[in-house]
Amino acid sequence: MEIFAIRDEEYPDGWFYRFQYYHPETGELLRYDDAHDDDDLGWHHRHVRFGEDTKIEFHGLAAHVTRFLNEIARLAETGETEDINE
Repeated sequence: MEIFAIRDEEYPDGWFYRFQYYHPETGELLRYDDAHDDDDLGWHHRHVRFGEDTKIEFHGLAAHVTRFLNEIARLAETGETEDINE
């Protein structure tokens, strides 16, 4: 797992961030980032290995990290990358 965030006023909400969760054998399973502005998704993205990229709401860095860690906990229990945007 990698959690990276740095203050950067050129990014929306003042943060440039990348949170990634990897399986030791199969590679990346989940990533949240704001690396670029996507025409369909906007700035804040959720990427999953087996599924579609989705827009994700950003309500501050602490809340975003918490959401990411909660999703990892569910992944560890179920092995599935379910959408938690509901």
